[in-house]
Amino acid sequence: MRYSTHVHRNSTGFVASILAATLAIAGYGLPVLAASSSTDASASNGSTGLGISDSDYSLDALIEAAKKENPITVVDATGKIKVMAENFSKKYGIQTTGEKMSASNQAEVLVREAQARNVKRDVFNMSNLPDVTAQFLPQGIAVSWMPPDLKDQTPPVYQHPAITSLNPWVWVYNPAVYGDTCPVNNMWALTDKKWKGKVSIPDPLLRNETMFWLNQIADNADDKMKAAYEDYFGKPLETKQPSATAEWTKRFAENNIKVQKSDTDVGPIVGASTSEHPVIGFVSAAIFTHAKNENFPLAVCKDMTPWIGQLTPRVAVIAAGTKSPNAAKLFVHYMMSAEGMEPQMEDGKISTNSKAEMPKSEASGVSKLVDKMYVNNSDTTQDDFKNLQFWRDLWTVSSR
Repeated sequence: MRYSTHVHRNSTGFVASILAATLAIAGYGLPVLAASSSTDASASNGSTGLGISDSDYSLDALIEAAKKENPITVVDATGKIKVMAENFSKKYGIQTTGEKMSASNQAEVLVREAQARNVKRDVFNMSNLPDVTAQFLPQGIAVSWMPPDLKDQTPPVYQHPAITSLNPWVWVYNPAVYGDTCPVNNMWALTDKKWKGKVSIPDPLLRNETMFWLNQIADNADDKMKAAYEDYFGKPLETKQPSATAEWTKRFAENNIKVQKSDTDVGPIVGASTSEHPVIGFVSAAIFTHAKNENFPLAVCKDMTPWIGQLTPRVAVIAAGTKSPNAAKLFVHYMMSAEGMEPQMEDGKISTNSKAEMPKSEASGVSKLVDKMYVNNSDTTQDDFKNLQFWRDLWTVSSR
């Protein structure tokens, strides 16, 4: 297997995005992905060839065309998609069904239905951006459409393809045991024997976003991983792995990590941990809503270096074979509006719409911590897809 890291690739664009780590938009920080050096038509075709063309576009015209079409089914990894579908149906009078489906299952279903030429699910809000840009869009399995009338509300870097939101994933601990200070402040500490068997995460083999994040770090910020190693261990890193990130992954996997099916399982485990049996976890911001509703303690490791977590871009794609292209496009428009994404923002998702304001009821407070999270660099997304198997193999071999 060949694998190489490109720590300095497009460094100017990447550094610029980090320096601009937050935009003062709508009262919360909106992180900026590094802009791609070119706009690839295969990655996002503005007109899509589906439904009314952009040259004939107006929201009223799209609504009128959508109401003449069959009901649609929309898919996301969060149950809030059902609420969004209900709200959309009430707003436009178009029968819409929301279906919760894991990211890996979404990819499988999208491809299978395209191959069978029997599309039953029309719109997907997907978190596996590298899969979308490297496979689904270029192969014509799906298309990405950016609503023309929302371009002035959406930063250009989120338009090609159409990024609906950013999903924060963070390292967490039990504040009932440790108070306001997380017992871990460096990602390398999670590879230390003192934390062996005391870290719980969703299975990386079921969540490609974790593997994509590792490749993102190796490509764009491996120097920060090296610096964090030296800060924690007091000496420079020596490794036979192709990157510091790969060495961290190897050691982390070897440290008897407690793997769960999803972060809905991880949250309660962290909340139930004790001083005798502490647990550090990795969860999405949505788990803080679960913690609030189910009354278990959970807090973000706010001082974790190099990052307290990752921001996962989520992209709207329309199945190329949809029988209701205008209704599908109208739902994409709805998702990219401040109104449409609100149910997910209550769970910590950060809308890319500049007019969207984070609800005060959001439980995690992550919108105030985005400058401490890893910001995706879209220039290396193709590498994330290409190197996926390397990270999967490294994890599998190291965790045995």
